[in-house]
Amino acid sequence: MQGFKNDKRREVKSFLQIFVGFFALHFVSFGVALGFGEDIRTLKADFIQKTLSQENTLIYSGTLLAKAPAKAKWIYEKPTPKEIYINGKKTTIYEPFLEQVSIGSAKSKIDFLQILRQAKLQKDGKYHSVYEDIDYALTLQGGKPQKLEFSDEFDNAVEIVFERVRINEAIDDREFDFAIPPNVDIIRQ
Repeated sequence: MQGFKNDKRREVKSFLQIFVGFFALHFVSFGVALGFGEDIRTLKADFIQKTLSQENTLIYSGTLLAKAPAKAKWIYEKPTPKEIYINGKKTTIYEPFLEQVSIGSAKSKIDFLQILRQAKLQKDGKYHSVYEDIDYALTLQGGKPQKLEFSDEFDNAVEIVFERVRINEAIDDREFDFAIPPNVDIIRQ
């Protein structure tokens, strides 16, 4: 059971890293490249996430909804359904196949301003920012986020490709609220 809890903690931390990196670099890159980053309030996109470890490659796909300052909803459709809700410090992961909900929280609210101050356009054409010892790199295409890359604390290479990116479409705050279904196990971290 202890190993399972550690896996869940790593999973929550990994999703927080993705969320932090995406939001930080998304706002920075638009602000620097296009001059309207402060006006970006929401983002909707489909995504394909590849996580490469020494042992294997995992490929996920789904939909992302994000709203400033600290809300995100990742709906994983493949290979197995999963929903991740981030609302401020609170993180909720729902895995229907396992009939399980994991609820956790970050130690502190994410400091986007610190990340914004650090992100810089590099010679490789990507925007880089280091947050909590993780180097995030964002590639733009047509002025929109196209790919986010980083290595997590376990030396897994993570690449997220965004498709059908929509900016500043209305997103109701209720999208980020999760109602725990009946008859599921609840794991509090």
